[in-house]
Amino acid sequence: MRDDELRTNPDAVAGAPAARIGLHRVNGTTLYAEVRGSGPAVLLIPGGAEDAEGWRAVAERVPGRTVVTYDRRGTLRSGRSDWPGRGSVQHADDAAALIRELGLGDVVVFGGSSAGVIAVQLAIRHPTLLQRALVYEPGYLRAAREGANIRSLVLGAVEAHLGIHPGDWVGAYRAFARAAEPTAGPLTPPTGRDWYGQREELNAEAMVRDDIPILTAEAVDEASLASTPVDVRFSYGSETAAIFRDIAVRLAAVHGGVPVVINRVGHALYLQPDAAAAYLGRS
Repeated sequence: MRDDELRTNPDAVAGAPAARIGLHRVNGTTLYAEVRGSGPAVLLIPGGAEDAEGWRAVAERVPGRTVVTYDRRGTLRSGRSDWPGRGSVQHADDAAALIRELGLGDVVVFGGSSAGVIAVQLAIRHPTLLQRALVYEPGYLRAAREGANIRSLVLGAVEAHLGIHPGDWVGAYRAFARAAEPTAGPLTPPTGRDWYGQREELNAEAMVRDDIPILTAEAVDEASLASTPVDVRFSYGSETAAIFRDIAVRLAAVHGGVPVVINRVGHALYLQPDAAAAYLGRS
């Protein structure tokens, strides 16, 4: 499948205004971005194997806001200069540069899973750009008791697959999902959500080469998280696996709060655009 064959998100809002699309030269690379609406700004950072089109249905449902979705460095329509290898610091600096390029201020940033790691880093490194950081089930596996074990399992599964099938990023992504499921629950779209699965497979290489080996290896700088002036709000879904709940609870406590529980959702929040948009609208 190609990008142009999967450009219509099945959950898109009928008749929604077209996005303002741009390819922006920032921080030594190019970032593909879509801007919708007007009002206070919200930046949606895509997680592993996600991109702007995957978050489209959420963006179209958030009223009264300027909502920005984009492809991270290394993902589909964005550049790959100096990638992968520099982890959340690079991705956070990319997001900050995009915010400045678009002329946005007092931004609410959202990131879930591996994108939650980036959102935390953005709040630490660029606090003057943000009003608030909404961090959903961040992928700081080292912050959970079972984290080292699950990380070892998924890395082993990915490396074993690539050892037999070099360059088969889609197969490696599927191997990751099978290895993760017993502890982390389903991390890929369920039956009936085939469009999302196909879209994620377009971005499988970025997930396999960046998010899995690099972002999940990171540890949060707890002193910096505790001291950032940004209003960082952690959350988790009522239907999620215990490991993600535990990470959110621990990091919320570091920042001096308690996490928000979003009812009837699991780890892949963007698969439920109404719930995701409602949470963003309240925040």
